[in-house]
Amino acid sequence: MIQVPARYSYIEAYLTLRCNLACPYCINSFTGCKRKRQELTDREWVLGLNNIDTGGKPITLGGGEPTIHSGFYNIVSQLRDDIKIDLLTNGQFDIDEFMDNIPPDRLYRGAREAFYYKAIRISYHVHSMKKDDTINTAKTLQDEGYNVGIFGINHPNNLFHNTEMTQRCADAGVYFFIRDFLGFHDDRLFGHYKYYAALNGNRKSCLCRPEDFLIGPEGNIYRCHRDLYGAESEVGNILNIAYEHKDDFSQCDNYGLCNPCDVKCKAKPDLVTTKCAVEIKEVANV
Repeated sequence: MIQVPARYSYIEAYLTLRCNLACPYCINSFTGCKRKRQELTDREWVLGLNNIDTGGKPITLGGGEPTIHSGFYNIVSQLRDDIKIDLLTNGQFDIDEFMDNIPPDRLYRGAREAFYYKAIRISYHVHSMKKDDTINTAKTLQDEGYNVGIFGINHPNNLFHNTEMTQRCADAGVYFFIRDFLGFHDDRLFGHYKYYAALNGNRKSCLCRPEDFLIGPEGNIYRCHRDLYGAESEVGNILNIAYEHKDDFSQCDNYGLCNPCDVKCKAKPDLVTTKCAVEIKEVANV
C-alpha cells in the first residue's frame, strides 16, 4: 500500500478540476489551471484510494466541484469503510440524490474535529450562488444528521455579503465561517503567508518539503498545488501499487511562482491556530 507519511496533515483527492461555477477569484486559477484533464473513472478512483494507508487521516474529496464527477456516488460507496472521507463542495447538487446515496455517518473527520472543521464544507460564492438556497441546503443536511458548515471567502467585494450571510446563518442555526481570500486584488496581495517571497513573481530555486498529499484528477500525486493545477512534475500515481512516497526536501525551480494555498498560514482543524503546508529553504536566484 502507499504510505502517507505520518508527518503529513492533509490528504485531498481532486476528483475533477471541472466546476459548475466560474468565480473570478478562484484559487485554482491563480497560477493557471488545466481543468480539462484525463480523469480516473470511479472504478480507478476506488482502486487507487483503497490502495492508500492514510494513517487514520481523512481524505478530502475536492475539485473543481467533486460532485459533478459522473462516478461520485460510486466512489463514496465503494471506498474502504476504515477510510474517513470529507467533502469540499459548492453544494450545487441534487440534495435528495445526495442523501439517498450517502448516509450521514459516511462523511466524518473525527469527533474532536467535527465541531470546528465540518465534514461537509460548502463554499459560498457571492455572485454565483443564492444565500437562501445555500443556507437551506446546509440546514436540510444538518437536520438529517450530516456534519455540515458553510464558509465565505473574504474577498474585498464580498465583505457586506459575508456579514449578511453570518447573520442569516446564525438565525438558521447553521455554522458559518470566513476564510481568507488568497491572491491579488487591485494590485494588492491578500492573505496571510509564511513565505511572502513565494508569491512575488521572482523565480528562484529552493529546497521544499510539503506536508500535503495531493492527488490530481488523473491519479497523479503532486508535491504542491501549483504543480497539481498546472499538471506538472508529478511524483507518482495512486494506481501504481509499488509507489513509495518520499518525505524529504527536493529542489524546485519555481519558488516565487507558488500557489498561495501552499505557502499560506493554514488554519488547523480548530480554526484558531495556524501552520504552513510546506517548509522552504531558499537556495539561490535563478
